[in-house]
Amino acid sequence: MRFRKRTLLLSTIGLLVLIVAVFLSTYSAFPGNIRKTDFKVTTRGVKSIFKEGSIYRYPGIVPLLEVKGEHYEMGLQYGVLLKPEILKAVVSYEKILRWQAENMGIPFILLTSMAKYKANEFSKRIPKRFLKEITGVSDGSGVSFDTILTVAMFYDIGESMGCSGILMRGKGGTIIHGRNQDSTSFGGEEIGKMSVIVKYHPTGYNSVTQLDWPLFMGIETGYNNKGLAYSEETLRIKKPNPDGFPIVYLSKLALEEASTIDDLYPLFDKYPVIGAYGSVWSDRDTGEGLVAELTAVGWAATKMEKSILWNFNHIYNPKLKKEQIAKVNLASGNWDREKIATVFAKKDIYQPSDAVDFLRAQLGPGETDYAWHSDRRAISNSAGHQMIVFHPKGDGVYAAFGPYHAARHQVFHIHDDFSIEPDLYMESIELPDLVRQIAVERNRLTTEDQKLTAFQKLADKNSNDATIQFLAAKRALALKNADVFAQYALNAYSLESSVPDYALFAGLAEFHRQRKDKAIELLEGIDRTGIYPNRELLRVTALIKIYKNFDSAKQKQAEAIRDRILLEHDAQSYYESYILPRIEALES
Repeated sequence: MRFRKRTLLLSTIGLLVLIVAVFLSTYSAFPGNIRKTDFKVTTRGVKSIFKEGSIYRYPGIVPLLEVKGEHYEMGLQYGVLLKPEILKAVVSYEKILRWQAENMGIPFILLTSMAKYKANEFSKRIPKRFLKEITGVSDGSGVSFDTILTVAMFYDIGESMGCSGILMRGKGGTIIHGRNQDSTSFGGEEIGKMSVIVKYHPTGYNSVTQLDWPLFMGIETGYNNKGLAYSEETLRIKKPNPDGFPIVYLSKLALEEASTIDDLYPLFDKYPVIGAYGSVWSDRDTGEGLVAELTAVGWAATKMEKSILWNFNHIYNPKLKKEQIAKVNLASGNWDREKIATVFAKKDIYQPSDAVDFLRAQLGPGETDYAWHSDRRAISNSAGHQMIVFHPKGDGVYAAFGPYHAARHQVFHIHDDFSIEPDLYMESIELPDLVRQIAVERNRLTTEDQKLTAFQKLADKNSNDATIQFLAAKRALALKNADVFAQYALNAYSLESSVPDYALFAGLAEFHRQRKDKAIELLEGIDRTGIYPNRELLRVTALIKIYKNFDSAKQKQAEAIRDRILLEHDAQSYYESYILPRIEALES
């Protein structure tokens, strides 16, 4: 959920207003002072009780919290019973925001003030009962209201995760619904170690169980006692609606108020959202399922008609697709997971273990391991910190948690009745050592320069592995470090010349080294069906530079390919901000 720069780059007037707000507002600095609280909690074994609430802390399992009553009372129970985890989480959130601020090159106090300002604006549109709940959490935990509100709205402020959703047809017409929560791109190793399952029993509303992290009061993943289950994947559009409704609270409102999928449609009409979201819904009572693509300009639904339906962070509906940003259309990660999904075993009837296998999947066409091949993005990947499959008959969830590749950790059946100790459902799958090391480095809260250094060290230590050489080259190219890029790009190609991405990078390396003939040979000889449009733009832009004042016909051919891609994907801005600077860095 890395904060997108374009959501925080404000107009000159807006920026001045917010800088003044840093000094004049009543917002405390994040995380803010923690007030002392004194509430009597009764603990017997793994269970602790406060008022109508209870929490179970089984060894090796995330906290299981159950709260009851009016929203303020549920919040108070939440704050009191979860306080140890909340206080640790607040420290982690500050680390995450300091890391984000450093990587974005802006002062920490400005980032937090901007985040709190946005959270406050978003909160004006949610039902008052949810704000009362946050007040209760604050009173119970001692954490300031505005800090909790900001964490609750993190997702709608940043909108940058990369999750996966799956629906499968089960035995007897049942429906199986699963999700990978790929959140560590926002918070790295810190977010990866925080999860909590909370069951709410709000007076006058449906009971709702959510699976998120401490102080995330909206819902990314959850189900209610009426049989509805929900999960979400990030979509990215050109023009979000800052006056829209936060998706994390739309989902919470829907699970509290809706009993069937048909009940959702009026809510989608009534509450236009801030950004864009691929929301996946299932109804275990009717066996229905759908993906609702919610955007700032409208929404569309795809009902589950076959035995399997998946969703991977891009817009499927053709009418809404034009709203999607160019980077999503051009880059590779979402399409990699589509390829893996298309070769997954086709069945008429699935079972929950099949959903786990899908969310663990890493093999693409030809048995290629997308966890360790070029920079492919597997369904189970280094950003995943939760794997959830809802029990098809309502008995809780099958869940795995971890700092990365969570789906490949041990999977436990966590029962709907928290007093029943969770039991092991599926064993873990060990990751290859280099895959694990890269996941660790990607998730460290370090600068991009530090990550490049770490990748270089791993590449030097594993000099016979083409993938780590390529990944080091990719990091160097992103930082426009041309000499380091060329070294590792040529290393990767020398080890595995058949991979189109490696040949492309080798051609760019030769372009940097001013070996024109070799660069042309490599860049013109690539199997272009094996590279994505963003890389095709790198290729043709380098060729335009090479052919300039040398072969005008070839230059025009390359320009025609470039212009077609830019027109098709409305990608001129992306080209100028991402592609050109990298090619110019290689040229200098």
